[in-house]
Parts: sequence; structure tokens; C-alpha cells
Amino acid sequence: MSRIIHRSFDEPHDYARCIRLARVSDLIVSERGSFKATLTVVNVGHVWLQSGGESLARTMRIAIGDSPRSLAFLADGQDAPVIQSGAEFGAGDVVCFGRNTNHFQRSFGPIRWMAISVKPGAFERAIKAMTGAELLDPSASLWGKPSAETLNRLRALHIEVIRMASAGEVTLDHPGVQLSLEQAFAGAMTACLTNGADGPYSPGRSRHQQVMLRFAEWLDTNNDRAVYLQDVCSALGVSAPTLRRCCTEHLGMTPMHYLWLRRMNLARQELRLRPTSVTAAAMNFGFWHLGRFAEEYRTLFGESPGATLARHSAS
Repeated sequence: MSRIIHRSFDEPHDYARCIRLARVSDLIVSERGSFKATLTVVNVGHVWLQSGGESLARTMRIAIGDSPRSLAFLADGQDAPVIQSGAEFGAGDVVCFGRNTNHFQRSFGPIRWMAISVKPGAFERAIKAMTGAELLDPSASLWGKPSAETLNRLRALHIEVIRMASAGEVTLDHPGVQLSLEQAFAGAMTACLTNGADGPYSPGRSRHQQVMLRFAEWLDTNNDRAVYLQDVCSALGVSAPTLRRCCTEHLGMTPMHYLWLRRMNLARQELRLRPTSVTAAAMNFGFWHLGRFAEEYRTLFGESPGATLARHSAS
């Protein structure tokens, strides 16, 4: 039986938690305004489809586990590029993440994206059938730039199946139809990657990726407190210029700005989830100028810290 979930969000943490096919964490809004997001998840047999949309620029970390291969791409040919694993990822690109890998992504405004996963082994079998080659390294991430016609066919197939699931069409419950869709998606994924599939990782990028992964892991172990540039550099054993280059490449911003955004988001999370006061939440994360904190908070999140506290205290 096909299943569909469609949800709207105004909190980045809730949105990140509901994304399937990958563990999304450290979703930090980097643009001023009120965050809005939508997420649609469809399961038809062994095929999983996702479609998401976000209203504001953000950074996030994507952790891929030991799960079936998935393919991700932007939902529209006019969508603005993002930074994916330190390289520009545009509306004409697709990425197939390797297993047990970690990635960073930065968007610069509203974004809409799509993702597909098929039955374990189905994608690998399609690759071998269509190219004669095997994917020997399951941890290798593949990057492709298919023709516009090929990618648009995949987008159209994705949209049509979501439409059918939304309409409750019982056709999708038939085992024969499910097998056909599995084959169709596996073949379309393969077609998108067999034209110029590559990895955008130079040796320098790979070293920077390792620094960023250590950076993210260290932040994970210190996710309930404010941290600063000197703390990070000392803990990782890297210089501030090196960390600056890595963060600029992978996050599109300096580490100081990223850590400031992180502290603002942690303060917001505390106001949402814990019995506290605006003053306590601000000072807990290193904001000593309370008037400036309130002004910057309102500008970044579209409401005052008091309004956040009141709204969630009442719920």
C-alpha cells in the first residue's frame, strides 16, 4: 500500500528531523526572516520519494547511513545553485551520495529539492545493465550533469507519482505497478549519472572535508553550550586561516559568522523547549548585550525572543 506524508514547518529543527533517506542535522538558518518549509514523503513499494521546499538560506549537515543509494537534485531548472560538499551544485546537477558519508550544504535563498531511493541493489543492477560497469566502492559519491531532457523526465516522473499518491490512486498498490516504477526510477537515476558522472573532490577538497567533519563532530559533543573560534581551533589542532578556508568553501561563510548563527539558533531552541527567561537564554549562549541580542534575534527570526518564549510556553 502506498503511503504519503505532507507537512508544513516553521521550525528548522522539526523540519530536519522529518527528512528521510539521510540524517539532517545542524540546520542553521543564515538569512533574516521567518522560516517556512514543506516536506512531502511518498513510499510506493520499495521506492521512496521526497520533495522539500525552504523559504530562507541555511546551512546543514547531511549524514548518509548504510542505506540504499539515493539521488538528489533541485526541483526546478531555474533554482539557484547551492554549495554541496565544497562545490557549486546547480539546477542541472544530480548527486548520488555514497554510503556512510557526511556532507555539508549551503543554500543562498529559497530552495526546492527532490530525492529518490529504490530497493537495495536495484540501482547498482541498473548501472551494470546499462553501462557494463559495477560500482565497486559503495562509499563513493557520484556527481552527474545529465542532459536537460533526461533530468526533466526524471522530475516529471517524480511529480506524477507524488500526484497519484496524493490523489489516493489505487493503481500504486498493485505489485506489478510497483515493480514497474522501481525499474523506471532505477533506470532514470542511472541515465542521469552515466553522462559525466564524477566526484567533485580534489585532494585539497578532500582534506578540507576531513577538517569539516571533525569540526561537526566536535560541535556535536558540545551542542548545549556556546563555543568560539579559539575553542574550535585548539580542539581540532588547525589554524584560524585553515578553518576559515574550509568554512568558506563548505558553508559559504566564515567560522565566526557560523558560530554566531549557531549560538543564535541554540538560544532560540532553548526559548522553545525549556522553561527559561529571555535573559537566561541570551546569557547562556554568550550574548551579554541584551538589547543588541533582542534586535538581532528579531531581524534573524522575524519575531522577538519574548514572542518565541510566549508562543511555546502557551502550547
